Amino acid sequence: MKEYTLTPFQQQKNIQVTVPGSKSITNRALLLAALAKGTTTLQGVLFSDDSRVFMEALKSLGYTLSIQEEEKCVQITSPGEKIPLAQASVYVGSAGTAARFLTAMLALSGGQYEVTSSEQMKGRPMKPLLLALEQLGVEFEYREAPYHFPFYIKGRQEKEVERVDLNIDESSQFLSALLLAGVMCRDGLEIHLTGQRDARSYVEISMKMMKEFGCSMEQVEKDVYKVLPGQHYKARSYQIEPDVSAACYFYAMA
Repeated sequence: MKEYTLTPFQQQKNIQVTVPGSKSITNRALLLAALAKGTTTLQGVLFSDDSRVFMEALKSLGYTLSIQEEEKCVQITSPGEKIPLAQASVYVGSAGTAARFLTAMLALSGGQYEVTSSEQMKGRPMKPLLLALEQLGVEFEYREAPYHFPFYIKGRQEKEVERVDLNIDESSQFLSALLLAGVMCRDGLEIHLTGQRDARSYVEISMKMMKEFGCSMEQVEKDVYKVLPGQHYKARSYQIEPDVSAACYFYAMA
């Protein structure tokens, strides 16, 4: 067992801290900024392994990023729903959120991409999301195990009916990924959930942020979500708020 030595303050102190931004909101904001035409400024960005992998992936896809880590600020310039490079190699590391979100975005773009990951990420669940994307006309070439990283994404052909069945029992990130990237489907996207999972608080965060970036979606029924057609995210200045998990350490210290 590892031991830690704590040294108490010897006198009363007044301390002011800035709570780090939410990891979940940071990763969603990076994707939304990449799909919003123009330059989006993100304030309060959490710089972590996951967000750094996400930013490097966006650079490898041709996006222009201005990163000011000390100021917790990132600017992303984007042409909109069309990814700057139609062919590229992307590394998602061990970042589960980035892996799911970027896979959906790349798969729905119509481009061709080689997607690789860390060894740890190769063993994490991806199959339900990949099966759903296959229903939407995406083709994958798996370099190792089927429905796991690494894989090659072939260009997708738009289908007349954009409806998909999706199981989120292993992760609600699959649903968030399709909702956030669903604006890339010309005729909209209707998602019908299967399975038993009811915990969707992170999905609600995704839906809220989609609206903040200018796109609407509907929860038609408890297990049916619909991204409306003909929508586009709007570039904006966006403040990434902290979350309780980041703030609790400072509450405890106080």
